[in-house]
Amino acid sequence: MLNPAKIKVLYLVTKSNWGGAQRYVYDLATHLGSGTPSAEAVVACGGEGLLVRKLGEKKIRVIPLPDAQRDIAIFKEIKLLIQLFKIVKSEKPDVLHVNSSKLAGLGAFIGFVTRTRTIFTVHGWPFNEDRPWWQRLLIYKFSWLTSFFSDITITITQSDFAQGKRMPFVGHKMRMIHNAIEQIDFYSRDEARKKLGLDESDFVVGSIGELHKNKGFIYLAKAAEHLPNAKFVIMGEGEERNSLDKTKLRLLGQVPDASRYLKAFDIFVLPSLKEGLPYVLLEASQARLPVVASNVGGIIDIVGNAGFLPWPKNSKDLIYFIKQFTKNNQLRLDLGLKLQNRLIEKFSFDKFLKETYKLYTR
Repeated sequence: MLNPAKIKVLYLVTKSNWGGAQRYVYDLATHLGSGTPSAEAVVACGGEGLLVRKLGEKKIRVIPLPDAQRDIAIFKEIKLLIQLFKIVKSEKPDVLHVNSSKLAGLGAFIGFVTRTRTIFTVHGWPFNEDRPWWQRLLIYKFSWLTSFFSDITITITQSDFAQGKRMPFVGHKMRMIHNAIEQIDFYSRDEARKKLGLDESDFVVGSIGELHKNKGFIYLAKAAEHLPNAKFVIMGEGEERNSLDKTKLRLLGQVPDASRYLKAFDIFVLPSLKEGLPYVLLEASQARLPVVASNVGGIIDIVGNAGFLPWPKNSKDLIYFIKQFTKNNQLRLDLGLKLQNRLIEKFSFDKFLKETYKLYTR
């Protein structure tokens, strides 16, 4: 058993943008030394995005991975594998905590070869994505191998945990630990609306997320065509901007500290096709916003019966549920409060940290 006061953890994550996996790594890395001054966190990632800048502000050392990218290119993967081997041998971490599907697989293999304790966090099983069957089969095998090479696999949703437990020979390695968030310093409704250029009289349907096909914003755009009395606002940037620019959605781009503006919204909508445990829903819950969110991944873990859960790719259901909130102010208030209370009861940030760190020391 490791001495938690003398522990070094090397975190791996593919990209350095500010997505769910990156925020997860940031929270764990920046809180690791709390109460244990000699604990050390090091992060290895690709790019020079917001994660790198935020870690720099917290004096967390970052190792660049120039060959880390989401798409697979065989020669770059070989170079990356060699680089990861050299990093692990040089850093000599007590724990290697791997994230992001591809880098997690390579990292777990290196952890296995170097006999380094390896923790693998699943931010949504990638074989659940909408792909051809043969691709999902290959991805399933790669995910299984990652768990096989790891000592422990953390899932962040009940559905992923159930799938992981059914995997042959690795089911016993599964642990379920929900993500959680710290208290947000929200802008008031009036201040947030003023900063975003929204009128007090507007009924605002809002969301935060990457403009990527997996977020399903095109289905929200189709719903917006049938809801002329509401304004639809999205904070986020991504590859789908050009197509979404032609819709009734108002795209605000990348807004720093976007969660602070949540009280500007009347309701929060997340029409995703795939999710792990989305931080934006935890944030919306803390802001006491009623939500309409696709019944995928860990969304039901957060919302339960405290919101509306349409199936993905269903604009008709989005229209119907949004209309329920536009017509009934008391329903908005009741479900917003119910969701906030559910967050307080089930998603403790301290519990998230303690349960994860406990796995480092076994």
